[in-house]
Amino acid sequence: MRPQSIIRFEQAYLASIVVWGINYGLGWSKLVAAVDRSFAAMPPIRHLGEPLLIAVVLFALCLWLLLWYFTARARSEVAKWVIVAFFAVTAAWLPFTLAGFRTTGLLPAALNVVTFALTAVAVWMLFRPDASAWFRASDGSAPPPPLA
Repeated sequence: MRPQSIIRFEQAYLASIVVWGINYGLGWSKLVAAVDRSFAAMPPIRHLGEPLLIAVVLFALCLWLLLWYFTARARSEVAKWVIVAFFAVTAAWLPFTLAGFRTTGLLPAALNVVTFALTAVAVWMLFRPDASAWFRASDGSAPPPPLA
């Protein structure tokens, strides 16, 4: 049985993915317009802008879901640390994201903050004592945590 911290990790992490998806959905037309402007100078590949954007978003979504699965269900320490590394990059990039709120708008900036906060809670849950014991138990180095 999974410890409470892992269940809370899962809830916060999946909620952050949902908010991220909502943010992309709300700003999709602006994003497509920006990509179209970027590809306008390259007529041979002009038609690839939106499909490429869709591919990148789907790749990111699949990556986040794989990281969730391998962390919350398969007890992968590697996936846990990849999530932590992505969170650190996001934390370093957040001030720049917030500085551009005049360009993107207040709602996308607020949704970015909500996504960041949910991810911060999720990462914090990975380092709680019951979660640490649960990860250690996956490699046989420690007994599994007691059932609560």
